Amino acid sequence: MGRKKKVKLEDIAEKLGVSIVTVSNALKGRKGVSDEMREKIMQTAREMGYHNVSWEKKAHNPYIIGVAVAEKYVKEFPSFYMDIYQRIAQEAVKKGHLTVLEVVTSEKESLEKPFEPFLEKKTAGLILIGELKKEYIQAIREKYDIPVVCVDYYDIYEDLDYIVTDGFGGMYQMTELLLDQGYRDLMFVGTPTATKNITDRYLGYCKALEKAGISDAQDKILPDRDFRDGDYRIDIELPTRLPEAFVCNCDKTAGILIQKLSQRGIKVPEDVSVVGFDDYKAQFSEELKLTTYENDEKAIAQISMNTILRRIEGRRPALGTRIVEGNIVEGNTVKMRRS
Repeated sequence: MGRKKKVKLEDIAEKLGVSIVTVSNALKGRKGVSDEMREKIMQTAREMGYHNVSWEKKAHNPYIIGVAVAEKYVKEFPSFYMDIYQRIAQEAVKKGHLTVLEVVTSEKESLEKPFEPFLEKKTAGLILIGELKKEYIQAIREKYDIPVVCVDYYDIYEDLDYIVTDGFGGMYQMTELLLDQGYRDLMFVGTPTATKNITDRYLGYCKALEKAGISDAQDKILPDRDFRDGDYRIDIELPTRLPEAFVCNCDKTAGILIQKLSQRGIKVPEDVSVVGFDDYKAQFSEELKLTTYENDEKAIAQISMNTILRRIEGRRPALGTRIVEGNIVEGNTVKMRRS
């Protein structure tokens, strides 16, 4: 009986009609290959009996990656951060690894009790989604000697990676969209001091106003939450005098605002225009589609997973902050004044 022929990269490439470089990149987890093609190549390699020591080691020794998100962000559904987690979990599975989620209660986040380890020592790395209290993050850094990647949050710690949405640039674009239509009487909806994300979005709003030579609108702020008592619920009290347009820090806030405007008999966009941020499927009537800024959730998840894996495998130290840009999604909540 003849000896079984060793399967080579060119054999896989020929079977699938792709280049050897594409096959190599797919099996080594490199960029330049779509998720669909990567999975197809890996499946074909297995079926053909391809053997590679480093690939097999990675495939048969999955990492367990802990993921933490504060309870305050996921109490209400739908939740942007839970969507991010699900995408991260999917990316982990594609690469042969596992994720375990912990929803951090307010008591644990505030360290009202002694800090409890996230998981046993076999946890290879941690991904923290959303802004968590400083004392909790400091406890993480003191208790764990493993890589930590923060998603949609940034700070001054040089040993952590930060993957953030483009709050400043995105809100600058949303405000500029209104200014380009001739709107000058604007109001920001959100509590700038509540989180770094809202602060960044407010500063982007202010920058656009500054460029347009408008100063008074920077002080027109409609708060939507109060963190001082630990309450994260969004609530809005409409001002007596309405502006021409509202610039909302997130789509959930925009949805509540539009609902309260409707209760007062005020129509969007006929009477007042509204823009949001996140493109997060806020609950509106069938006739309304919010004009907003879409975060690239898929890119955020992919970059986060690739970053934590590179750090786990010691291929690079923490590199600071990575900003993931999005794009404007045009709806019908802005009354267009100019063609």
